[in-house]
Amino acid sequence: MVAALTKFGKISYVTMMPRLRQALVEFENIEDAIMCVQTSQVPITILDRPVFFNFSTSQEITRSPYGIAPSGTNAAIAAAAPVDDIGGQPPPNHILLFTIFNPLYPITVDVIRTICSPYGFVQRTVIFRKNGLQVLVEFDSNTSAQRAKQQLDGADIYAGCCTLKIEYAKTNRLNVYKNDEMTWDFTAQGRQLQSNYSRTPVQQPLRAYAPNYGAPPPAAAAPPPQAAAGSYNMVGTPAASNSGSVIMLYGLSATRTNCDTVFNLLCSYGNVLKVKILTNKPGTAMAHMDSPQGARNAIQHLHGHKLLGQNLELNYSRHSYIADYSQGGTLTDGSSCWKDFSQSRNNRFMTAEGTSKNRIVSPGRIMHFYNAPPDSTTETLNELFTKAGAQPPSATKFFSQGGKSSTGLMEWPDDDVALDSFVLTNHSTAYSQTVTGTGSVLPPTGGQAYTFKLAFSSNTSLDQYSGPPPT
Repeated sequence: MVAALTKFGKISYVTMMPRLRQALVEFENIEDAIMCVQTSQVPITILDRPVFFNFSTSQEITRSPYGIAPSGTNAAIAAAAPVDDIGGQPPPNHILLFTIFNPLYPITVDVIRTICSPYGFVQRTVIFRKNGLQVLVEFDSNTSAQRAKQQLDGADIYAGCCTLKIEYAKTNRLNVYKNDEMTWDFTAQGRQLQSNYSRTPVQQPLRAYAPNYGAPPPAAAAPPPQAAAGSYNMVGTPAASNSGSVIMLYGLSATRTNCDTVFNLLCSYGNVLKVKILTNKPGTAMAHMDSPQGARNAIQHLHGHKLLGQNLELNYSRHSYIADYSQGGTLTDGSSCWKDFSQSRNNRFMTAEGTSKNRIVSPGRIMHFYNAPPDSTTETLNELFTKAGAQPPSATKFFSQGGKSSTGLMEWPDDDVALDSFVLTNHSTAYSQTVTGTGSVLPPTGGQAYTFKLAFSSNTSLDQYSGPPPT
């Protein structure tokens, strides 16, 4: 964008809006902006696509993390200059930081390697969620990384979505300890890394679907013929019957289920990106997990359990993603039938540390509780469950009280009652006691709020200790 428009004059700032497929451009002089708009009556071509310009109602662009400022230099010079000369950004490096906007399709190590391999050998890849969906890619040299940055920055992995913003990373080495769909060391020859993930290489370049960097295949497209049964098709085709990151949930309570209860149900088995309650099919919901492994975990550990008096069924969806549904309807409790959880701090597998502390356990009658107010008592915690419409535990054992928070174990009469209490009360807000010592879970004056969290335990009794609860 900057390189194409510098002929009209100096550019102060540019903000890209990938979801709208639009951009805001701020020139230093209004005469240059007028020239750009008048000239664009004959479309200007950028990356082989016609682009149209018109005046904005804003006099100045609000500076944001999604914009760039050529710092008053000529844009062509800025595009070719070392990054450390522009805006104090990191210098050229063999490791790139990818930020992916509007990620409607799952992004895995194979997708990243496929789009990066034409520009050099990809040594290591780490996918994580910090400021949205981001990826660190380590190349074999600075030259390979620079070539990839020049060619891929601003491109869509799939047409109209998964837009790439690429910067040089500050780190000089990626440490990869296991090979799975989120991290991979492609140089690990002769040494074994922990892995429970069977990679299915992308059978054809993503760019085969469109002139740029790939459109999603048509809905009727079949998985690559070489793909093993049960493997995940990395290029975003509709998922096979036993694969994918999107799952269907059947047998939900039509009156007591909303997007938050579905999130609570699934968050112990993987990060949840989006949830959609199907209002035209009562008792049915869709959930988009951030990886096929998360979907497998949820189906394996939840299918067949009883939830809120009904038999719960989980299976893979034929869809590979859940589209934005901001204009959707409302449920009986007044909440939206669609919700985006991709930035939720209650997702439990956002970091390596969180992943290591969250054990994958099937629902049972004993649960860990943690992040409760430090002055919690059995009575105040029972009140929290009652307020949520759930049955309080029959027994509670504290591991720690005081300090930053309280932790411990809780026990219910059976697995079904425990699961009901789990989805209704997990992530409720609890408050520390007031100065008068009432200990109420209702908001007291000056009481500090805590997000009360639950996790199923492998313990068979309250007297058994299996290590600290998750964080």
